[in-house]
Amino acid sequence: MSAENPNSILIKDADLVVTMDAEERVLENASVLVRGNQIETVGDVEEDNYDKVINGVGKIVLPGLINTHHHTFQALLRGHPGLQNQPIDRWISTVSEVARSMDADMIYDGALTNMAELIKYGCTTTTDMSYIFPRRRGDFMGATIAAASEIGMRFHPYRGSMSRGRRDGGLFPDDMVEGSGAISDAVEELIDKHHDHTPFAMTRIGAGPCTIFSSYEEDFKRTAWLSEVWDINIQTHLAESAYELRYSLDRFGKRPLQYLRDLGWVGARTSFVHCIEVTPGEIRQMAQEGSSVVHCAISNARAPLGEAGIAPVQEMLEIGVNVAIGTDGSAGNDSSNVREELRWARTMQGARPATTYLSPLDVLRMATVGGAGLLNWPEIGSLQPGKAADLVVFPMDTLEQAGSWDPLTAFVSTHAIPAEQVIINGCLVMENGQLRTVDELEIVRNTRLSLKKLRELSRN
Repeated sequence: MSAENPNSILIKDADLVVTMDAEERVLENASVLVRGNQIETVGDVEEDNYDKVINGVGKIVLPGLINTHHHTFQALLRGHPGLQNQPIDRWISTVSEVARSMDADMIYDGALTNMAELIKYGCTTTTDMSYIFPRRRGDFMGATIAAASEIGMRFHPYRGSMSRGRRDGGLFPDDMVEGSGAISDAVEELIDKHHDHTPFAMTRIGAGPCTIFSSYEEDFKRTAWLSEVWDINIQTHLAESAYELRYSLDRFGKRPLQYLRDLGWVGARTSFVHCIEVTPGEIRQMAQEGSSVVHCAISNARAPLGEAGIAPVQEMLEIGVNVAIGTDGSAGNDSSNVREELRWARTMQGARPATTYLSPLDVLRMATVGGAGLLNWPEIGSLQPGKAADLVVFPMDTLEQAGSWDPLTAFVSTHAIPAEQVIINGCLVMENGQLRTVDELEIVRNTRLSLKKLRELSRN
């Protein structure tokens, strides 16, 4: 199967076009013209013989959503009984014990499963942080990059890593961690082989030591150095739990953010995932230094026993922190439905003791230009002439949205239905609700076989 790749695509007379440009214009009865891999016109489009015309009546058109945190290897851990209502040490132990039996074929199937679901619900660019590399089990990073290429998704994987094992106070088994030198060599090899700095690249590489309790100080220093030398983005989990806060204070005598700031983790290339246990002063520091935050509302709501929480996103946005959206992996959020993540992000802010509120536009901003800003990728995240042709078309006249006074509120806060059309880099990857680059049923069959194999291996 392959994506339809017409030279020109016109989405004609859409009820709404949500541009997410600097003025955040929402256009009524407007059209979008795509030529090649770029957007040519937004608004009024002259009649002509275009290769493909999509009727936009009754539809809402948006920039492709951007998912800035994932662990696609966890697709084969959905609903695992050992990951339900467990303290963090047992949760990590279960992930490790199962993942050590994975091979590159399983990683490929898992990535394809997650990416197909992401695309189906309007995501056109995703990240991935793979930090599990069992010895002699194949090329895991190569497998995820191949999956993204196969399905036609814009991809920004972070080469994750762990170097601190249980022998030295970490939570992961010693045979699942790597040496610091080997980690930085692997990152540079990936950059050399796959990283594309051009504006409309389909693959870019980043680096991401997993956590402060699974990586040494040297790893964070080297990663910050690699970011400077290669101009790549870096990401880690931060301030996710009370456990992490206690660990940082006991071991380093510092709060987690201060520990990483002292190691060079500051600035626009840096993003921190979760940031639940942060103070108002730390929020101001991140805003002043230009670091970004990834909000993963669903996984944070059902995190390991005693470690769940709600990030103070409203305060972050108010002070000026760039916040983006992440689904997180399927061991913590069984779904890769990024639209559901928008709904939860908005809803969970209202569950906090403080009176907080996120508007639908706040959440859409996080999922589009917020993600583009985090990835330092200005060509994506908005519908403007000259930007990348990454856009999604959703129906508005559905039962789930009937009775809504405001279509943007309906898009964010009602039941998340699939897109009708998804265009990535000018290619029609999904049409009339059907994926065109892959066979959805074949993905399900292959993933079921991979899961069967994994269950047998992990039992042994």
